[in-house]
Amino acid sequence: MEDKLNILKAIVEEDGFTNAANKLYKSQPSISRDIKNLEQKYQIKIFENTRKEIILTEEGQELYNYACQLALLDEQLQTRINANKEEVKGKFVIGTSHTFGQSKLLDLTLYLQTKYPNLNIHIYIYNSADIITHLKDYTIDLGIIEKPVIDDKINSEVLTEDRLLIIKNKQNKKTLNELRCYVRETGSGIRYYQDKLLQQLNLPSRKVVINDNQLILELVKQNMGYTILSNFSIKSTDRKYIETSEVDLYRNFFIVSNNSRYKTNKYNTIVDEIKKYGFK
Repeated sequence: MEDKLNILKAIVEEDGFTNAANKLYKSQPSISRDIKNLEQKYQIKIFENTRKEIILTEEGQELYNYACQLALLDEQLQTRINANKEEVKGKFVIGTSHTFGQSKLLDLTLYLQTKYPNLNIHIYIYNSADIITHLKDYTIDLGIIEKPVIDDKINSEVLTEDRLLIIKNKQNKKTLNELRCYVRETGSGIRYYQDKLLQQLNLPSRKVVINDNQLILELVKQNMGYTILSNFSIKSTDRKYIETSEVDLYRNFFIVSNNSRYKTNKYNTIVDEIKKYGFK
């Protein structure tokens, strides 16, 4: 119906059906039908019966005024939308894995909030499997996870590399075979690599499952066993209590998104900022 109102506006402003048809690249019979449809919808007569000039009836004038108001509103809306496209503001939801969320997200968030003060970042920490689920149901905008994804609905790109370490208490003289190993829950990105490394090293599966990296690290510091965690998870103050061993196993952090989600300028700007951010 809005198109038909635009046709009415063109007829009046171009002073005739023929001129309006030329401007709109339509046939004259086509725009005549559109005017008939408007008259039938509103049960009015739009033009006076004259062949020489375009004269609106009283009801036709009201309808023309309405068409002008709609055109103005449409122009104002387009201006606001274009302005919003340029400004990075409003809510943006990031879902991140435990390792990345607890070690790297603070600095990244501070950087984004400082550069874009009108941006409201919401952070949720999940395991990698849950992040994929939330991407698919549109409850988060973007995810950062710790393991590869093979899913037609999810776009995945490498964000940064991470190295894994075997961590134990400095005072513990037992071999790893004699100790329990603290691991994350199934579905966690780090668990995928913990299992892989334990298998490579042929270590017994005396696993204790805990769904929090910091709690695992605290138990190791208390000399309760060993673990395999990211270098990102260790703070300088932790090294007073622990020793680490590097292993020949590296992994990537991945930035993941829903392929079906409409990517706004805000979305693309934030993703670009995260990709070029120097993670250390």
